[in-house]
Amino acid sequence: MNVKFAVLLIAVALTGCVGIQIDRAISKYEAVAEQVELGDSKDKVLAILQPTQEGVPKSSRKNPERYIKDGVKVEIYYMRSGRQPDGLTTDDEFVPYLFNDGKLVGIGWQVLGGPKTQGQATSDIYISNQNTTIVY
Repeated sequence: MNVKFAVLLIAVALTGCVGIQIDRAISKYEAVAEQVELGDSKDKVLAILQPTQEGVPKSSRKNPERYIKDGVKVEIYYMRSGRQPDGLTTDDEFVPYLFNDGKLVGIGWQVLGGPKTQGQATSDIYISNQNTTIVY
């Protein structure tokens, strides 16, 4: 029984640490995001933004997307810019940066048609319903 409790305690502690790491990355991102402008090179943008994401665990990141469309190399990089404490990693917690042939041409979800996934708001208040009578 004590081993199960210890494992549970460690899991809860690590989950809290992940939240702190993400929150730190978000603060760092917010401090430098305005340095990026449309027309900047991919190298310049990533040199500014990627260091802010270093503390974010891989499981809490969104991988870049790359493809060629009409002869144009399209790359989309996602930067962690928010956190909803719902246990999910969703699109609305990131800002996409869209590059065409190595040049920044778009920032934000509006250029991609909006996020595909969104977090679920959770309440910080716990309401106990132990004394509730259910009538059918």
